Amino acid sequence: MTMILDPARKEIQACFLKAALKISKTGMLPSRGMTKTKLMRNAAAITGVTYKRGQIDTAIADLTSLIETYKQTGEC
Repeated sequence: MTMILDPARKEIQACFLKAALKISKTGMLPSRGMTKTKLMRNAAAITGVTYKRGQIDTAIADLTSLIETYKQTGEC
């Protein structure tokens, strides 16, 4: 079993947010209160780039590059 020690870290949030965006892209909502606008707002808070509701692919790509950067350097 894997245990996440600090789920508030940016890279952990980016992983979960990326998965939620992929779910949202298919038309499903990850949870009842999580809309596409809220997902994009959370992605903007992590990446520092402002997204509109239709820019899900751009947000997923930016989060993926952020996660890959963390894997290589250990810093977000």
